[in-house]
Amino acid sequence: MQKERTTTYKVVCYTLLLIGLYLIETATGLSNVRLFGVRLDLLFSVPAAVALMEDPAVGAAIGLFTGILYDVSGAGVEGLLPLYFMVFAALAGGISGRYLRRIWPSHLLLTAGGMLILHGLQFMFAAIIGTGYPVIPFLKSMYGEILAAVVLSPIIYLPVYKMARRFDRMK
Repeated sequence: MQKERTTTYKVVCYTLLLIGLYLIETATGLSNVRLFGVRLDLLFSVPAAVALMEDPAVGAAIGLFTGILYDVSGAGVEGLLPLYFMVFAALAGGISGRYLRRIWPSHLLLTAGGMLILHGLQFMFAAIIGTGYPVIPFLKSMYGEILAAVVLSPIIYLPVYKMARRFDRMK
């Protein structure tokens, strides 16, 4: 009983963190801020951090909610981002539980890999439907966003790590 209650509290805390970051990005205009021509995106790191700290089911739930928030903000095609983030976080949770440690470089690897796969899929789908991007500007934007997410990842990793440690001690 205590374990289920602790897991519920963790999911609620992770969700509140995700909602807070979403509100900071959308309400304050952070989504319009560009650093060296690159859009700053903090939300992508949350499902990677949660998947690293928790099991695949919790990661998938937070990933699904992250995708829904992206869709609410109009960042992608409706329905595809929740599916992508849910699958990504579930796979990342499975991989991290077996092969990775709960440390910051693992979080960087998951964040960068997930963003690389997402942007690659977007580029591939754009090429399939015939609205392809020019390759060089797309790559510049993609690698810039990945670099910005990696640089800003401690802002996400540290609170998620602290929450996971605190709730793990409660069990």
